[in-house]
Amino acid sequence: MRATATPSPARQGKQRLMTSCAIAAGMAALAYGGPALAQVNGNPVPVLVGAGSSVNSNGGTNTTTVTVTQAQSIYNWVPTDTAPTGGAIDFLPVGENWNFAGSGDYTVLNRFVNGGGGALSRQIALNGTVNSVDILASGARGGNIWFYNAGGILIGATGVINVGSLVLTSNDIITTGGLFGPGGTIRFDGTAGSTSAITVNGAINANNALNAGSAYVALVAPRVVQAGAVRVDGSAAYVAAEAVDIRINNGLFDINVTRGVEGGNVITHTGTTTGPAHQQGDIDQSRI
Repeated sequence: MRATATPSPARQGKQRLMTSCAIAAGMAALAYGGPALAQVNGNPVPVLVGAGSSVNSNGGTNTTTVTVTQAQSIYNWVPTDTAPTGGAIDFLPVGENWNFAGSGDYTVLNRFVNGGGGALSRQIALNGTVNSVDILASGARGGNIWFYNAGGILIGATGVINVGSLVLTSNDIITTGGLFGPGGTIRFDGTAGSTSAITVNGAINANNALNAGSAYVALVAPRVVQAGAVRVDGSAAYVAAEAVDIRINNGLFDINVTRGVEGGNVITHTGTTTGPAHQQGDIDQSRI
């Protein structure tokens, strides 16, 4: 399925569809020194982290672990470019693991930037496995993991993301006053005229062990290509826009596009987007 874009004014609405099939609606709408970590091809720059937060690398298990100690955290990651002649930057290679561990409903924003803190113009590729756990739930899946790269993000065919909830975006996230704005909105503000893409060729699995049915997956960029397998115990939003506010409201998305995109196929969905079967009598929260 493809969604095309035409110029349109700002608009607002709730997107609710989907139980087991996929329908996508297009909306036109300081620094750590030393060598790069062995498991991820880059160095972390903590911007907003709590006391006791840490980033550790274990070569024996091919794992980089981010330990989170507060409800909201921000890391800037400076990639080591292993493909300087072009193409996506392989930040998480095949066979490598990137783990997040925290307590409760924690959220981590991971930004990819250049050495001076500026935006990258090329895609970041995640070809290994990303996991997040909630230590309050004895290591069961939890946590909200967000990734931002101005040049786009590629989840490769071997890439797997197992998290509580997920945001992939090429639009910068406004963090004034915290990761969430008034009313709990996530504020996306991208570059005018950008055609950067979020591309999924691998697998995304989102569910929250502490709050069943509350998970979300949001892919937000001027171009969204979903050719992989997304499974979410909750709701999914695929939004093509340059600037948009998204609020998760009782299992649904309130989506306010303030600057849309123009021209071409802005959302292409050739993969699958599904969720678990709900028991009889349950309120079905699965939407896209």
